[in-house]
Amino acid sequence: MHIVVSAALFGLGFLCFAAFSWGVKAHFRRTGRIPAGTILISVLTVAGFCWFVAHIIAAPLSPAWPVALLLFGAALALFFWTVKATRQTPPTLAFDTDAPAFLLRHGPYQYVRHPFYLSYLLFWTGTAIAFAGLAPWLAPSVMLLVYRIAAGREEQKFAASDLHAAYAAYRKQAGMFLPRTGMISA
Repeated sequence: MHIVVSAALFGLGFLCFAAFSWGVKAHFRRTGRIPAGTILISVLTVAGFCWFVAHIIAAPLSPAWPVALLLFGAALALFFWTVKATRQTPPTLAFDTDAPAFLLRHGPYQYVRHPFYLSYLLFWTGTAIAFAGLAPWLAPSVMLLVYRIAAGREEQKFAASDLHAAYAAYRKQAGMFLPRTGMISA
């Protein structure tokens, strides 16, 4: 049973990692050189994923491993829903310094302002839940900090752009990483 569960965790985890990597290479726009922050995220992601794979092979699984599988599935679903919503107007890479030229408010953006980061956080939370103990929570904690900094920089770009008034109204509608209370039932 452990081998089957480990294989399922690895398989869905690898699909998340591959999808996120594809996003950086093929979906997001870049306006020049790859920003240092994007490189940092990539390095941390590869290191975290290697840690995850090593633990699948060697560490005991948490009894909550089914939740990890659900989170991986939710991460993939949200990621591809967000890709679909941004297909015509892909956002730039994290930490890019471009001036915003458009504001997305459809698809998952009607609920959260940073659905790509949320999909990544669902994945990292799943990697932590798959194993017992506190050590597995290091990766999601570090990545939450990095994504929070990246999202904050993106929000500062909107505040300094011609879209500042529309973005201020949008911030009242959609949460940063989680929907505002009452949004889902509305």
